[in-house]
Amino acid sequence: MIGKFFRGFIDGALSTLGIVIGASSASSSVIIAAGIGGAFANGISNVLSAFSAERVEQYRELREIENAMVVKELKDSAVEDSMHQETLHAGVIDGLATIVGGALPIFPYFWLEPWPAMLVSSLLVVGCIFAIGMHLGRVSRRSMLIYGLKMAVFGILVAVAVYYIQHLIVL
Repeated sequence: MIGKFFRGFIDGALSTLGIVIGASSASSSVIIAAGIGGAFANGISNVLSAFSAERVEQYRELREIENAMVVKELKDSAVEDSMHQETLHAGVIDGLATIVGGALPIFPYFWLEPWPAMLVSSLLVVGCIFAIGMHLGRVSRRSMLIYGLKMAVFGILVAVAVYYIQHLIVL
């Protein structure tokens, strides 16, 4: 389940970073409102999408088990109940992690002006996804530094791309 947490966290952090950078020409209160709204909507979306995807996968596995059995139906069984609980758990973890990750880039806007807050937000997100990449490298027994740097580069690319998109649109 830690993988689902990391997936949701990265999704929330990067998408909300995109929102706050995209709104960087606005006041801090507008940026905060946009960031919170985006993080919350993204979190709910991830709960629903993770729940739906996990459920489809669980029912596919349930059908495979049924096909391998003499008794052909596991409806209302302990196996189905267990799969239901796992599906719900996965969706909630993914969605809550998205909201937690989405909150990260918003915090600096409570204390700083938009320009320095955008820089601090970007550094926080890039730092967190670098750390997640290092952890993934360690778990997969690959180079922690390479994994961390790859994740950081993607974070930097998102921040830079959204920054330039914002400047192209808001003249």
